Amino acid sequence: GEIFVKDYKRKHLIKNDTGQFLDEHPDAWIIFEVATFGTLSKMYKNLRHQLPQKSLIANEMGLNFHNELSGWLEAISYLRNIIAHHSRIWSRNMVKRPAELHNPRMTWLSRSLTEVQQKKPFYLITAMLYLCNAIDSRHTFKQKLLNLFQQHPDIPIYKIGFFNHWEQEPIWKQ
Repeated sequence: GEIFVKDYKRKHLIKNDTGQFLDEHPDAWIIFEVATFGTLSKMYKNLRHQLPQKSLIANEMGLNFHNELSGWLEAISYLRNIIAHHSRIWSRNMVKRPAELHNPRMTWLSRSLTEVQQKKPFYLITAMLYLCNAIDSRHTFKQKLLNLFQQHPDIPIYKIGFFNHWEQEPIWKQ
């Protein structure tokens, strides 16, 4: 197990006479530290839709509806799994993709993308950037990606959906 979990148990949980912990239910933060992104996505999706907290979480992420966030998380998990299993995203259409964002609360794309553009990794990468912006304005995701593109200018990023003048879109401007 993780060292921080063992340390938490040692410091905060009480053992009975046989050495078993009396409370086997860890604090939520421990679960979130060790859960995979896919598990977190499923946990959010499976929250009851009527719970006001589900919408509150989506609102905190800059989205208007919980189903938007649920779809975005599922699509990000899908992309992560493709990459983790060393499959290509070059010239690939994303089977799972974020729902089109209507009335964004934060800086987004200035124009609607075509159906073909929405199927490309660019759209999903832009959605990831949007969520990063909502979580922490000091994130390094965008800068790392821009640096990677700058270091490898010969890579045809249009094959993952980065269209002409994508860097002029409000969310991508530096």
